[in-house]
Amino acid sequence: MVQNSDSPSDAAYGDNLDLGTMDQLLSLDDGELGLLEEMLCLYREDTPDRIKAIEHTLGAGEMVDMADVAHAIKGAASTMGAPRVRVVAAALETGGRLGKFDTEPKVLLERLKVAYQDSLDAMDAFVASRKS
Repeated sequence: MVQNSDSPSDAAYGDNLDLGTMDQLLSLDDGELGLLEEMLCLYREDTPDRIKAIEHTLGAGEMVDMADVAHAIKGAASTMGAPRVRVVAAALETGGRLGKFDTEPKVLLERLKVAYQDSLDAMDAFVASRKS
């Protein structure tokens, strides 16, 4: 990954953003932000409904359905370089598929909500840093 002196480092984003993934997404558009911003828009639009679906399926005890939604969030988080979101979604998916959780599912859901918002904040900061 090549960074100019104005580019933030991995440390600036902690575990909220994978800069390697960001660079890969930028490279798909010859370093331009258009594709990344489009993908960020989809992530911003789709993920809240998926989080609500997890909340609903957990409340209804529909663990297989919840695991399927968590899997979709995990994939989106991987694509977008949101490692914390991916890890929490993976825990929800695994727990739903196995029917047992290492951490209370409602706690994981709250962690997912926080991690998702933190990932958006990090992505927005990343995009802003590339525009300046």
